[in-house]
Amino acid sequence: MLYPFTDQSRLTSDVDKLVKNVLFKNLRGKRFQDQLNKLYRPFMSMYYSQGYVNYSQSINALMDSAIIFIGAVHPCDVIWDYEMTQKLITELLSYEDQIRRERYDWIYQEKQNKESLGLYFKNLIENRSRVLVIFIELKYLKDQRQNLSIFDFYNHMKKLRKLISKKSSCFEHLTGYAWALEQGYKNGGFHCHLILTYDNSQTYSDWHKAKTIGEKWQEVTDGVGTYHSSHDAETKRKFAIDGKLGIGRIRRDNPQEVENAFTVAGYLTKSDKYDQKLKVWLPKMQTFGHGEFKEK
Repeated sequence: MLYPFTDQSRLTSDVDKLVKNVLFKNLRGKRFQDQLNKLYRPFMSMYYSQGYVNYSQSINALMDSAIIFIGAVHPCDVIWDYEMTQKLITELLSYEDQIRRERYDWIYQEKQNKESLGLYFKNLIENRSRVLVIFIELKYLKDQRQNLSIFDFYNHMKKLRKLISKKSSCFEHLTGYAWALEQGYKNGGFHCHLILTYDNSQTYSDWHKAKTIGEKWQEVTDGVGTYHSSHDAETKRKFAIDGKLGIGRIRRDNPQEVENAFTVAGYLTKSDKYDQKLKVWLPKMQTFGHGEFKEK
């Protein structure tokens, strides 16, 4: 695959995956050499074109290890031969503990987030007899991802959260919300999982509400954003048949509906989604958050 140098999400995901395959899946020899040479030049071109950002421990390990063989300047036109590649692998192996520690720290933080979200969501559900629960994934069009950076994602989310906090436009009658930022494992795309609760006495159609939120995301991103919603009648019917419907109208006195809604909310903080952790982010950038509960 050819990588446009601006394809930050795909490149960082693939470089992160490459290093982890060396450490944990025994990727060696010419396979590693070929993949490294395919990724290194476009990654370095992107690296020098971007402002200051943070990278995952896997990417940092590759950068720090490469300094030993090619110097701190990191020229973009390096061709990694077999001997250099073997030495690089040996150096990368010394970073295994640091990369494992990053995973443990992330899992611990997700458990903390889960507890915080669980308490917040419990208050939202118990404070009203009925709430309307909306769950939506906000992402980008496939043919536009290569033109978007973590700076774009950050600014788009900042604009959206501002609208949410002001309860303006499609967020009128909002009673609560939570969000989690992720980066796809297969295609590296930046995306956000967003759950919102509305006053069901003021807002009735969850399908329409999800649609207007998705359209607002498209507006915020100037048309490069898209979304996925499960609020259509057919999808909800399938969930209902399986006894797993946790979106739409949730009644406080229906334990099954409440339990299902908690399962939906819990998707934002699942600790088995480490592969979807951001591999690149801005300093002090939050990847998870929720509102503050205020009693009615």
